[in-house]
Amino acid sequence: MLTRKKQLIGLIMAIVLILAALTGLIGAQESPTPPTDRSIEAIASSSNYIPIQGRLSDAAGNLLDGTYDVTFRLYGSGSTLLCDDVKSITVADGLFSTYMYADGCPIDGRQLYLGIQVGDDPEMTPRAYVDNVPYAWSLRPGAKIKESSSGSILTVQNDGNGVGLESGSTSGVAIKATGTGIIQSTAVSHLWISGNGVRPFHGNDSTIIDMTSTGGARIYRGSSSGYKNVMLPITVPGQLYGQDVTLTDLDIYWAGNTDFDAITAMLMRRQTGVCTTSPCYETIVSDFDDHVCDLPNNPEGCVLHYDLSNNNIQSDDAGILYLTLELAFSGETTWIDIGGIRLTMTHD
Repeated sequence: MLTRKKQLIGLIMAIVLILAALTGLIGAQESPTPPTDRSIEAIASSSNYIPIQGRLSDAAGNLLDGTYDVTFRLYGSGSTLLCDDVKSITVADGLFSTYMYADGCPIDGRQLYLGIQVGDDPEMTPRAYVDNVPYAWSLRPGAKIKESSSGSILTVQNDGNGVGLESGSTSGVAIKATGTGIIQSTAVSHLWISGNGVRPFHGNDSTIIDMTSTGGARIYRGSSSGYKNVMLPITVPGQLYGQDVTLTDLDIYWAGNTDFDAITAMLMRRQTGVCTTSPCYETIVSDFDDHVCDLPNNPEGCVLHYDLSNNNIQSDDAGILYLTLELAFSGETTWIDIGGIRLTMTHD
Protein backbone atom coordinates (compact mmCIF):
# COMPACT_ATOMS: atom_id res chain seq x y z
CA MET A 1 0.00 0.00 0.00
CA LEU A 2 1.21 3.50 -0.76
CA THR A 3 2.40 5.74 2.04
CA ARG A 4 1.09 9.22 2.71
CA LYS A 5 4.29 10.69 1.33
CA LYS A 6 3.45 10.07 -2.28
CA GLN A 7 2.69 13.11 -4.43
CA LEU A 8 0.62 13.84 -7.50
CA ILE A 9 2.52 16.32 -9.62
CA GLY A 10 1.52 18.39 -12.61
CA LEU A 11 -2.19 17.64 -12.62
CA ILE A 12 -3.86 19.21 -15.64
CA MET A 13 -7.49 18.94 -16.63
CA ALA A 14 -9.79 18.86 -19.66
CA ILE A 15 -8.82 20.46 -22.96
CA VAL A 16 -5.60 21.89 -21.58
CA LEU A 17 -4.39 18.31 -21.06
CA ILE A 18 -5.32 17.24 -24.54
CA LEU A 19 -3.45 20.19 -26.05
CA ALA A 20 -0.43 19.40 -23.91
CA ALA A 21 -0.42 15.80 -25.09
CA LEU A 22 -0.62 16.90 -28.73
CA THR A 23 2.28 19.32 -28.39
CA GLY A 24 4.51 16.84 -26.58
CA LEU A 25 4.53 18.72 -23.28
CA ILE A 26 3.99 15.41 -21.46
CA GLY A 27 6.81 13.61 -23.17
CA ALA A 28 5.89 10.53 -25.19
CA GLN A 29 2.55 10.15 -23.38
CA GLU A 30 -0.25 9.31 -25.82
CA SER A 31 -3.63 11.05 -25.88
CA PRO A 32 -6.04 9.87 -23.17
CA THR A 33 -7.95 6.74 -24.04
CA PRO A 34 -11.55 6.31 -22.95
CA PRO A 35 -12.39 3.91 -20.12
CA THR A 36 -13.06 0.39 -21.30
CA ASP A 37 -16.77 0.67 -20.53
CA ARG A 38 -17.15 3.82 -22.60
CA SER A 39 -16.89 4.20 -26.38
CA ILE A 40 -15.33 7.27 -28.00
CA GLU A 41 -18.70 8.10 -29.56
CA ALA A 42 -20.49 7.93 -26.21
CA ILE A 43 -17.95 10.17 -24.49
CA ALA A 44 -18.11 12.75 -27.28
CA SER A 45 -21.90 12.86 -27.23
CA SER A 46 -22.64 13.02 -23.50
CA SER A 47 -19.57 14.88 -22.11
CA ASN A 48 -20.04 13.39 -18.65
CA TYR A 49 -16.32 12.67 -18.29
CA ILE A 50 -13.51 15.09 -17.43
CA PRO A 51 -10.12 13.97 -18.85
CA ILE A 52 -7.33 14.00 -16.25
CA GLN A 53 -3.60 13.40 -16.71
CA GLY A 54 -0.88 13.54 -14.10
CA ARG A 55 2.39 12.22 -12.74
CA LEU A 56 2.59 10.14 -9.59
CA SER A 57 5.72 9.96 -7.45
CA ASP A 58 6.66 9.22 -3.87
CA ALA A 59 7.88 11.85 -1.40
CA ALA A 60 11.45 11.40 -2.63
CA GLY A 61 10.43 12.17 -6.22
CA ASN A 62 10.73 8.58 -7.46
CA LEU A 63 8.26 7.92 -10.25
CA LEU A 64 5.86 5.09 -9.49
CA ASP A 65 4.58 2.14 -11.49
CA GLY A 66 1.59 -0.06 -10.89
CA THR A 67 -2.18 0.12 -10.33
CA TYR A 68 -3.72 2.41 -7.71
CA ASP A 69 -7.21 3.39 -6.60
CA VAL A 70 -7.57 7.16 -6.85
CA THR A 71 -10.57 9.20 -5.69
CA PHE A 72 -11.24 12.46 -7.50
CA ARG A 73 -13.54 15.05 -5.91
CA LEU A 74 -14.83 18.36 -7.23
CA TYR A 75 -15.53 21.07 -4.65
CA GLY A 76 -17.21 24.46 -4.78
CA SER A 77 -16.40 27.31 -2.46
CA GLY A 78 -16.37 26.58 1.26
CA SER A 79 -15.31 22.95 0.71
CA THR A 80 -18.74 22.06 -0.62
CA LEU A 81 -18.47 18.63 -2.25
CA LEU A 82 -20.18 18.63 -5.63
CA CYS A 83 -19.33 15.16 -6.94
CA ASP A 84 -16.67 12.44 -6.70
CA ASP A 85 -15.46 9.40 -8.59
CA VAL A 86 -13.13 6.50 -7.78
CA LYS A 87 -10.88 5.17 -10.53
CA SER A 88 -8.38 2.34 -10.70
CA ILE A 89 -5.52 3.85 -12.68
CA THR A 90 -2.48 2.27 -14.24
CA VAL A 91 0.72 4.25 -13.69
CA ALA A 92 3.72 3.74 -15.97
CA ASP A 93 6.92 5.60 -15.22
CA GLY A 94 4.82 7.93 -13.07
CA LEU A 95 2.44 8.93 -15.88
CA PHE A 96 -1.26 8.16 -15.98
CA SER A 97 -4.30 9.17 -17.98
CA THR A 98 -7.91 8.68 -16.92
CA TYR A 99 -11.37 10.19 -16.83
CA MET A 100 -13.37 11.44 -13.88
CA TYR A 101 -17.02 10.49 -14.23
CA ALA A 102 -19.08 13.54 -13.22
CA ASP A 103 -22.61 12.93 -14.48
CA GLY A 104 -25.01 15.37 -12.80
CA CYS A 105 -22.18 17.40 -11.27
CA PRO A 106 -23.37 21.05 -10.96
CA ILE A 107 -20.63 22.73 -12.98
CA ASP A 108 -22.45 26.02 -13.44
CA GLY A 109 -19.80 28.75 -13.50
CA ARG A 110 -18.72 28.85 -9.86
CA GLN A 111 -15.05 28.44 -8.93
CA LEU A 112 -14.16 24.74 -8.62
CA TYR A 113 -11.36 22.87 -6.84
CA LEU A 114 -10.15 19.31 -7.42
CA GLY A 115 -9.33 17.05 -4.51
CA ILE A 116 -7.21 13.88 -5.03
CA GLN A 117 -6.91 10.92 -2.72
CA VAL A 118 -4.70 7.90 -3.51
CA GLY A 119 -5.72 4.66 -1.82
CA ASP A 120 -6.42 5.09 1.89
CA ASP A 121 -4.15 8.11 2.24
CA PRO A 122 -5.69 11.46 3.22
CA GLU A 123 -6.76 13.74 0.43
CA MET A 124 -3.82 15.77 -0.83
CA THR A 125 -3.54 19.42 0.07
CA PRO A 126 -3.87 22.01 -1.23
CA ARG A 127 -6.69 21.13 -3.60
CA ALA A 128 -5.98 21.87 -7.24
CA TYR A 129 -7.47 25.06 -8.66
CA VAL A 130 -9.72 24.20 -11.62
CA ASP A 131 -9.40 26.64 -14.48
CA ASN A 132 -12.18 27.61 -16.87
CA VAL A 133 -12.12 24.73 -19.35
CA PRO A 134 -14.72 22.49 -17.61
CA TYR A 135 -17.11 25.44 -17.54
CA ALA A 136 -17.81 24.63 -21.19
CA TRP A 137 -20.20 22.09 -19.63
CA SER A 138 -22.50 25.05 -19.09
CA LEU A 139 -23.27 24.93 -22.83
CA ARG A 140 -24.31 21.29 -22.96
CA PRO A 141 -28.03 20.28 -23.09
CA GLY A 142 -29.78 20.81 -19.78
CA ALA A 143 -26.94 22.96 -18.44
CA LYS A 144 -27.33 25.80 -15.95
CA ILE A 145 -25.22 28.92 -15.57
CA LYS A 146 -25.38 30.23 -12.03
CA GLU A 147 -23.85 33.34 -10.51
CA SER A 148 -24.70 36.30 -8.28
CA SER A 149 -23.69 39.33 -10.31
CA SER A 150 -24.84 42.82 -11.20
CA GLY A 151 -23.54 42.35 -14.75
CA SER A 152 -24.39 39.98 -17.58
CA ILE A 153 -24.09 36.26 -16.88
CA LEU A 154 -23.90 35.39 -20.58
CA THR A 155 -23.12 37.63 -23.57
CA VAL A 156 -23.53 36.42 -27.14
CA GLN A 157 -22.29 38.72 -29.90
CA ASN A 158 -22.06 38.17 -33.63
CA ASP A 159 -19.91 40.79 -35.37
CA GLY A 160 -21.00 39.54 -38.77
CA ASN A 161 -24.40 39.71 -40.43
CA GLY A 162 -25.71 36.46 -39.00
CA VAL A 163 -27.84 35.61 -36.00
CA GLY A 164 -26.46 36.20 -32.51
CA LEU A 165 -28.71 33.70 -30.75
CA GLU A 166 -31.27 31.29 -32.15
CA SER A 167 -33.70 29.12 -30.25
CA GLY A 168 -36.31 26.69 -31.46
CA SER A 169 -38.55 23.88 -30.29
CA THR A 170 -40.56 21.37 -32.27
CA SER A 171 -43.44 21.31 -29.79
CA GLY A 172 -42.51 23.18 -26.59
CA VAL A 173 -41.45 26.69 -25.60
CA ALA A 174 -38.48 28.10 -27.55
CA ILE A 175 -37.57 30.87 -25.08
CA LYS A 176 -38.85 31.11 -21.51
CA ALA A 177 -38.16 33.92 -19.03
CA THR A 178 -38.71 33.12 -15.37
CA GLY A 179 -38.10 35.16 -12.24
CA THR A 180 -39.06 38.73 -13.11
CA GLY A 181 -39.88 37.63 -16.66
CA ILE A 182 -38.28 40.75 -18.11
CA ILE A 183 -37.14 40.49 -21.74
CA GLN A 184 -35.26 43.59 -22.85
CA SER A 185 -34.40 44.59 -26.40
CA THR A 186 -32.69 47.60 -27.92
CA ALA A 187 -34.56 47.06 -31.20
CA VAL A 188 -37.47 49.42 -31.89
CA SER A 189 -41.06 48.28 -32.36
CA HIS A 190 -43.76 49.87 -34.51
CA LEU A 191 -47.45 49.99 -33.68
CA TRP A 192 -49.76 50.62 -36.63
CA ILE A 193 -53.25 51.95 -35.92
CA SER A 194 -55.75 51.91 -38.74
CA GLY A 195 -57.50 55.15 -39.66
CA ASN A 196 -60.86 53.37 -39.79
CA GLY A 197 -60.96 53.59 -36.00
CA VAL A 198 -61.58 57.37 -36.20
CA ARG A 199 -64.76 58.56 -34.51
CA PRO A 200 -66.48 61.94 -33.93
CA PHE A 201 -65.51 63.79 -30.76
CA HIS A 202 -69.17 64.31 -29.84
CA GLY A 203 -72.03 61.95 -30.56
CA ASN A 204 -74.23 64.76 -31.97
CA ASP A 205 -71.58 66.12 -34.35
CA SER A 206 -72.60 66.35 -38.00
CA THR A 207 -69.30 64.73 -38.98
CA ILE A 208 -69.65 61.90 -41.47
CA ILE A 209 -67.00 59.16 -41.42
CA ASP A 210 -66.85 56.52 -44.16
CA MET A 211 -64.46 53.60 -44.15
CA THR A 212 -62.13 53.15 -47.13
CA SER A 213 -61.22 49.87 -48.79
CA THR A 214 -57.57 50.34 -47.77
CA GLY A 215 -58.10 50.45 -44.02
CA GLY A 216 -58.42 54.20 -43.62
CA ALA A 217 -61.29 56.62 -43.11
CA ARG A 218 -62.72 59.48 -45.21
CA ILE A 219 -64.09 62.30 -43.08
CA TYR A 220 -66.67 64.90 -44.19
CA ARG A 221 -67.71 68.02 -42.30
CA GLY A 222 -71.36 67.32 -42.74
CA SER A 223 -74.19 69.85 -42.74
CA SER A 224 -72.94 72.17 -39.98
CA SER A 225 -70.00 74.48 -40.67
CA GLY A 226 -66.93 75.07 -38.53
CA TYR A 227 -64.03 73.03 -37.24
CA LYS A 228 -64.58 69.35 -36.47
CA ASN A 229 -62.75 67.23 -33.92
CA VAL A 230 -62.21 63.50 -34.29
CA MET A 231 -60.64 60.94 -31.97
CA LEU A 232 -58.45 57.96 -32.82
CA PRO A 233 -58.20 55.42 -29.97
CA ILE A 234 -54.75 53.95 -29.32
CA THR A 235 -54.11 50.71 -27.48
CA VAL A 236 -50.50 50.01 -26.52
CA PRO A 237 -49.08 47.88 -23.68
CA GLY A 238 -48.22 49.92 -20.58
CA GLN A 239 -45.39 47.45 -20.10
CA LEU A 240 -44.13 44.80 -22.49
CA TYR A 241 -42.47 41.67 -21.05
CA GLY A 242 -41.85 43.47 -17.77
CA GLN A 243 -40.27 46.65 -19.15
CA ASP A 244 -41.67 50.13 -19.75
CA VAL A 245 -42.52 51.13 -23.30
CA THR A 246 -41.10 54.47 -24.46
CA LEU A 247 -42.88 56.27 -27.30
CA THR A 248 -40.32 58.02 -29.51
CA ASP A 249 -42.06 58.91 -32.79
CA LEU A 250 -45.58 59.60 -34.07
CA ASP A 251 -46.40 59.58 -37.79
CA ILE A 252 -49.84 60.52 -39.13
CA TYR A 253 -50.63 59.37 -42.68
CA TRP A 254 -53.26 61.57 -44.30
CA ALA A 255 -54.43 63.60 -47.32
CA GLY A 256 -56.97 66.38 -48.03
CA ASN A 257 -59.36 66.93 -50.90
CA THR A 258 -58.34 70.58 -51.50
CA ASP A 259 -55.84 73.06 -50.12
CA PHE A 260 -58.62 74.38 -47.84
CA ASP A 261 -59.05 70.99 -46.13
CA ALA A 262 -56.49 70.92 -43.36
CA ILE A 263 -55.40 69.55 -40.01
CA THR A 264 -55.42 72.64 -37.80
CA ALA A 265 -54.51 71.05 -34.46
CA MET A 266 -53.22 67.77 -33.05
CA LEU A 267 -53.08 66.77 -29.40
CA MET A 268 -51.73 63.58 -27.85
CA ARG A 269 -52.03 62.93 -24.12
CA ARG A 270 -51.34 60.12 -21.70
CA GLN A 271 -53.96 59.42 -19.08
CA THR A 272 -52.71 59.21 -15.49
CA GLY A 273 -56.02 58.64 -13.71
CA VAL A 274 -59.78 59.04 -13.89
CA CYS A 275 -60.74 62.68 -14.35
CA THR A 276 -62.77 64.28 -11.57
CA THR A 277 -61.69 67.71 -10.41
CA SER A 278 -57.94 67.28 -10.68
CA PRO A 279 -55.73 66.94 -13.78
CA CYS A 280 -55.72 63.34 -14.99
CA TYR A 281 -53.38 63.50 -17.95
CA GLU A 282 -49.96 64.54 -19.19
CA THR A 283 -49.41 66.07 -22.62
CA ILE A 284 -47.04 64.12 -24.85
CA VAL A 285 -47.18 66.41 -27.89
CA SER A 286 -49.39 69.22 -29.18
CA ASP A 287 -49.38 71.08 -32.48
CA PHE A 288 -51.64 74.03 -33.33
CA ASP A 289 -50.20 74.85 -36.76
CA ASP A 290 -52.22 74.42 -39.96
CA HIS A 291 -51.15 71.51 -42.17
CA VAL A 292 -52.28 71.14 -45.80
CA CYS A 293 -51.90 68.07 -48.01
CA ASP A 294 -54.16 68.57 -51.03
CA LEU A 295 -54.38 65.44 -53.14
CA PRO A 296 -53.77 67.13 -56.53
CA ASN A 297 -50.31 68.21 -55.39
CA ASN A 298 -49.69 65.19 -53.14
CA PRO A 299 -51.04 62.11 -54.97
CA GLU A 300 -49.39 59.75 -52.46
CA GLY A 301 -50.58 61.70 -49.43
CA CYS A 302 -48.47 63.19 -46.64
CA VAL A 303 -46.94 62.20 -43.33
CA LEU A 304 -46.99 64.42 -40.26
CA HIS A 305 -44.02 63.43 -38.10
CA TYR A 306 -43.51 64.23 -34.43
CA ASP A 307 -40.58 63.41 -32.14
CA LEU A 308 -41.90 62.36 -28.74
CA SER A 309 -39.79 63.14 -25.69
CA ASN A 310 -42.18 64.44 -23.01
CA ASN A 311 -44.27 62.20 -20.73
CA ASN A 312 -43.76 59.43 -23.24
CA ILE A 313 -43.01 56.43 -21.00
CA GLN A 314 -45.84 53.92 -20.72
CA SER A 315 -45.63 52.56 -17.19
CA ASP A 316 -47.68 49.78 -15.62
CA ASP A 317 -50.20 52.20 -14.07
CA ALA A 318 -50.50 55.07 -16.57
CA GLY A 319 -50.67 54.44 -20.26
CA ILE A 320 -54.06 55.12 -21.87
CA LEU A 321 -53.40 57.36 -24.89
CA TYR A 322 -55.60 60.10 -26.26
CA LEU A 323 -55.17 61.43 -29.82
CA THR A 324 -57.46 64.10 -31.22
CA LEU A 325 -57.34 65.98 -34.51
CA GLU A 326 -59.01 69.29 -35.28
CA LEU A 327 -60.04 69.45 -38.94
CA ALA A 328 -61.02 72.35 -41.22
CA PHE A 329 -63.07 71.82 -44.40
CA SER A 330 -63.71 74.05 -47.38
CA GLY A 331 -67.25 72.80 -47.73
CA GLU A 332 -69.86 70.22 -46.79
CA THR A 333 -68.78 67.65 -49.38
CA THR A 334 -64.99 68.01 -49.29
CA TRP A 335 -63.06 65.50 -47.26
CA ILE A 336 -59.92 64.52 -45.35
CA ASP A 337 -58.52 61.00 -45.48
CA ILE A 338 -56.85 59.54 -42.39
CA GLY A 339 -54.93 56.47 -43.48
CA GLY A 340 -53.68 55.71 -39.98
CA ILE A 341 -50.86 56.43 -37.58
CA ARG A 342 -47.60 54.71 -36.66
CA LEU A 343 -46.05 54.81 -33.21
CA THR A 344 -42.37 53.96 -32.81
CA MET A 345 -41.48 52.42 -29.45
CA THR A 346 -38.29 51.46 -27.65
CA HIS A 347 -37.89 49.17 -24.66
CA ASP A 348 -34.54 49.94 -23.03
